[in-house]
Amino acid sequence: MEVTGLAVGVVGLAGLFSVCLDSLSRFQSYRESNFETHVLDTRFRAARARFEQWGSSVGISNGRLQPDHHDGLDNKETAALIESILQIIAKTICDKSILQRTHNGPRFQSGQFGGLSQSRSERLKWALGGKESRNEQVDIFEKLVQQLYNLISPEGKSQNYKGLESTAWVEDICQMLTKIEEGIKSETQRDVLAWLGKSPPSDKYEDSLSKRLDTTCEWIFNRSKFKSWLSPADSSKPSLLWINGPAGFGKTVLSAHIVHRLSEALDTPVAHFFFTSDHESRDDPFAALRSWQCQVAAKNNDAFECIRGVWERDSSEKASRRTIVDLFKQVIIAAPGCVFIADGLDECSQLGNGDTSVARLLRDIMYSIHDANVRLLLISRDEPEIRETLEENGEILSEYRIGTDDVGADTAAFSQSVVDKKLSNKSENVRLAISETMAARCEGQFLWIKMQEQSLRNGMSKKRLCEVVENTPSGLDRLYDHNWKRIMEMPDWDRDRAFALLRWSAFTFRPLTVFAVTEAVLITQFQELDSDEYPENVNDEYIRTEIIGLCGPLLEVHDHSQHSSPGNRTLNIPHFSVRQYLVENLPAPAWMQANDILNKEYESLHHTAIARACVQYLSLPQVWEKDGQHGPCVGAFLLYAAYNWMHHARMGFMDPSLLELSKAFLRQDKAPFKSLINYIADPEDISLAKKSVFQPQLRPFEYVLYGGWINMADHLIDDADVNEIGALGRSPIFSACHSGSAESVNLLIRRGADLSITDSQGVTCLHIAAACGFEDIVRILVESKVKLSPQDHRGRTPLHLASTRGHIKCYQYLLEQGADVNIRDKWGGNVVHYACIHGQAELLRFILRNAPDNFATDHSYRLASPLILASQSGNVDMAKLLFEHGAVSSLFITETLGNLPLHYAASNGHAELLELFLEHGVEKTLSVSNAAGHTALHLACGGRERDGIISLLLRPGVEQSLLTGDEEGDTPLHVASALGYVSYVKLILQYSEPEHQRLLEMRNRNLETPLFIASYNGHTEVVKTLLEHGAETTLHVFNCHNISPLWAASFNGSSEIVKELLYHRAGKTISTPYLGGETPLYAAATKNHAEVLKLLLEVPDVSVNQKTTYGFTPLFIASRNGYHDIVELLLSTDSIDKDSESWLGLSPLFAAVANGHLEVTKLLLSKGAHLQLSVSIGRDLLWWAQRSNKPDLIQLLKTQEAITGTASDSCKPLPGPFANIEPLSRNAKTVDCTPGVSWSATIPTCFSAQNALVEGFIYV
Repeated sequence: MEVTGLAVGVVGLAGLFSVCLDSLSRFQSYRESNFETHVLDTRFRAARARFEQWGSSVGISNGRLQPDHHDGLDNKETAALIESILQIIAKTICDKSILQRTHNGPRFQSGQFGGLSQSRSERLKWALGGKESRNEQVDIFEKLVQQLYNLISPEGKSQNYKGLESTAWVEDICQMLTKIEEGIKSETQRDVLAWLGKSPPSDKYEDSLSKRLDTTCEWIFNRSKFKSWLSPADSSKPSLLWINGPAGFGKTVLSAHIVHRLSEALDTPVAHFFFTSDHESRDDPFAALRSWQCQVAAKNNDAFECIRGVWERDSSEKASRRTIVDLFKQVIIAAPGCVFIADGLDECSQLGNGDTSVARLLRDIMYSIHDANVRLLLISRDEPEIRETLEENGEILSEYRIGTDDVGADTAAFSQSVVDKKLSNKSENVRLAISETMAARCEGQFLWIKMQEQSLRNGMSKKRLCEVVENTPSGLDRLYDHNWKRIMEMPDWDRDRAFALLRWSAFTFRPLTVFAVTEAVLITQFQELDSDEYPENVNDEYIRTEIIGLCGPLLEVHDHSQHSSPGNRTLNIPHFSVRQYLVENLPAPAWMQANDILNKEYESLHHTAIARACVQYLSLPQVWEKDGQHGPCVGAFLLYAAYNWMHHARMGFMDPSLLELSKAFLRQDKAPFKSLINYIADPEDISLAKKSVFQPQLRPFEYVLYGGWINMADHLIDDADVNEIGALGRSPIFSACHSGSAESVNLLIRRGADLSITDSQGVTCLHIAAACGFEDIVRILVESKVKLSPQDHRGRTPLHLASTRGHIKCYQYLLEQGADVNIRDKWGGNVVHYACIHGQAELLRFILRNAPDNFATDHSYRLASPLILASQSGNVDMAKLLFEHGAVSSLFITETLGNLPLHYAASNGHAELLELFLEHGVEKTLSVSNAAGHTALHLACGGRERDGIISLLLRPGVEQSLLTGDEEGDTPLHVASALGYVSYVKLILQYSEPEHQRLLEMRNRNLETPLFIASYNGHTEVVKTLLEHGAETTLHVFNCHNISPLWAASFNGSSEIVKELLYHRAGKTISTPYLGGETPLYAAATKNHAEVLKLLLEVPDVSVNQKTTYGFTPLFIASRNGYHDIVELLLSTDSIDKDSESWLGLSPLFAAVANGHLEVTKLLLSKGAHLQLSVSIGRDLLWWAQRSNKPDLIQLLKTQEAITGTASDSCKPLPGPFANIEPLSRNAKTVDCTPGVSWSATIPTCFSAQNALVEGFIYV
């Protein structure tokens, strides 16, 4: 036939087919000889033969399309689908290098499935002759070959190809190809973003967005410069807008609103980054570039592919700064039109100098965006370093300076909101006047208004409020100067206290509570803790006068999120500009020598001051005295000082005063140091407990090394033995390795540290460094010739511990140096098991690529196989990795408790993992039980929100599981019914139709049906569902104690269930008693379930007088227990026997009187209950009333004419087994009278059990 027109496409298919066939023919058998790989080898060869046969049958031979080729190849839709299938085969099965040798085939990199190419990881690649052959690849290959036959069957050349896309099997092809593509891309995307190194999240954007008042920040969208920036005249050129303004002008809130608005309005990606002074990005502004690219990659596929390409060629675990910069240029070309927004550049620690300065960042960005279609928005203060750098690119720079006119309406709205909140009891006119005054004086600074908030009090007059506002200087700098002048003019004591408060607020690593600051300030001012200096009360007044009154508005006091007391509030700096002001103006303490602080950074002075105060505090014996003074502030500073003093010391400088105080404190023979180590080793708050390295025996030199305080270690090392064995059997080298200080490690090695020492657990210093992930220290130790694979007492090597924490670089380096990956711990665990236990998917991928072939299927570990360990946490990525390396067989191998991976996925609700397992043939284990008799369906029914899991499990193969009872005989339907999961019950019953009746009638070992269990546990909806599906047949099925569903529901007071059961004719069982003769009516009366009793009394011909084995009626038990409503209901029935007697001749009236129930006695008497002149077990009714010690009851009985003068001390002998029992006194204790095996009552009589009835008639 003619191939004109379609010739290129068809010939391309032929060439592509030929390339695939050539590549597949190079496949070599697996080196392993086990059964599983033999099966895979056979399956692959069979699929390859079918593939070759298909090509020949449709007219493809020797890389060419034959003239008489199949008509279907000329159909565009069919040809496109075949091309997609061949591309998938090429990229997931064949060797990529072979594909690249052809020049006739299509350019796969730009095809529909070009994203599958992965030279770095190639997770699905079939490596020719290599060990990465996988069951998944064989499975995919078989399916793809079958789809080729589905598209064009060699036997049927007359198929009609019109409307091809509508056929179901074509849709299956598309779905399968899409699923493969999406799965690979999702996994790759995660790896790529991890490589980019996105910084930890900050809440600044969300917080700022929430602070915005409605209608504010809208003005920016009307400014011409913003419009021109957003819609530039030449979109092929970069557009740069720098919005700057003074501190306090609401720039960050404005930035957040711009991000929010543009993200909603633009189709192109909008990436943002908010710098803050308390985030790690403050020291590395290039974190913005990393974050920007992560955001763009998540929104734009072209950008992601661009980044992925660089990632493939880069072998590092995290992209370097240079790589990030180079990549940024590529990304903005791949994804034109992106918007990048950065706020708060001025809050970075380095603005103009250094490789990690803001200036360097901006220059790198400007170089990258040259001649690119990109919009860059920067918001900051007008700092000289930022301006100088940006003006180097004046040709693209557009600047907008925020002025008071811009924010006038916004500050007015904010001022009004502050006034309304603080002066809520003032009139609207007063609030408006104050608000307008504040707005007029703030000069556009929202922070100025915010800082005024502390000065506004409801109790102040209008005149006083106006004076306060009008007397406050305008402008933040002048406001700060104004307050600073006020502080400087304070008396010495107040001024020193204000300095201390500001220092402890601005330079600590976390906000301190009022309690803690109180002690910190005392030690700062007086170098001691005088009990007379502690405040008597830490309340609102103390905070107002002694903190806010001294330092406000330069600091704020915030409520604690969990504790409402004033002392638990925290001190905070209101704005970054305040901290900067304090850095420049807060003077160094007087004890610092002038010569010592020359050329020192201002911040280091304050860290040194804080460190000195901490060590002074920790050196005081009274701090550690448990029986010393008491009070809410006492000891409040200890937690912060103990855990942070060395950190402050490291960030400060070695002042002579700090040095001497620290050396005096760091003495093994000093009680304060011992107390500190004991405190850290065993803190009161267990959540703050350090690792076991902090032992009471820890020496000062080791402690300093653990803290990484290298300057102090230099001062102590001359008096230390670097190989002395201390706590946990460790020498100082362990402390240095644990701290992460390579400098400390080198120091000890130079001083002769023995690197071969093992601690009490057999751990070496290399174990410690690998476990902590300190690659530089690992390298130092390895270069110092330590053993690479030492085992501790648990058999773990450094590789094991690196696997536990996911430290890829440490693991890779040790492996490259010759560490033995085959070593197992004492339980048989290898590095794969450790990675799986701790969810280290990235490291697992690396391990499996470089480990022996059988590691993924290693079942030698005592706990479980790698797949089961991954299944316990539901880690789908790890399971996929294991499958890629042959672990599909592990799906069918149990651990010691008989659980399969399927059991863990179902039990823990891991739906995605379960889907993966089902795709790999786990259906055959759906009815496999573990040691407790539980199938996967049992386990799923036992958890909450498992509807999706159960839906997945209900498929062919689960039928036996539905009928399987666990060790208690419960089926999955029993389990769901017992727990009240009605949705599970419906799913099971719907799936089982029309054979579900058998499930409804199955009984467990107690002979209980699902209906019985649901009724007993009070699950109304489950009961309704069971009855709707035919459980009526089990209404008359009793359990092993002869209890019916109606009895069970009555006993537990489930009125709705009782109503439902009665509606379905359960009333026929109302007279059937429990083993002791108790009916449902009796059960309801026993438990005081009035609503249930009402329903039962409506049953026709119900026997209200039916007695138990020992003659107790419902009326008797209700009377004895004093259940007035129950007695009233029973007495309202016409057939009630008010005087029915128990086997001892005792009536309901006697039971009420003897137990002191006045209201029940009144009710019985009013309904005509007969008064017993004498009681069968002794005495008369009046005597028993007196015995109850209820005066009103005694008086009631004395008014009854039937009560005669029978001697109240007379005793009538008991018949039968009680005839020979001696009488007891009035206060005698109860004795058991047991006439028969089943009797276990304590009977009150004047002879044998006088107390029992009064205290409660107990029976079975």
